[in-house]
Amino acid sequence: MSYRLVVSTEALAETAEIYAYHKEIGQALADRFEKELDACYGYITRQPAGFQIRKKNYRHALLHKFRYRVVFAVIGQDVVVFQVRHMSRKPSREFGP
Repeated sequence: MSYRLVVSTEALAETAEIYAYHKEIGQALADRFEKELDACYGYITRQPAGFQIRKKNYRHALLHKFRYRVVFAVIGQDVVVFQVRHMSRKPSREFGP
């Protein structure tokens, strides 16, 4: 069963900021980040239950080649992404450790 991906405005803003940072270093790096994030989004919409619930109903998926975590929850038939955050930063208290 595939779920529909919904990305919050906060996560979109964080993603745009991360993309811009990587683009300053080089377009190829920014493109690789975007590809890795898209792959992660694809995986969490196909297999959201493959990720452990961390706090309340929130799950964390890690990007493989970049040190970022995607914080999401399954709500009905939707996978809702709430944060895309560097792993050196803790997620907000609401989303768990």
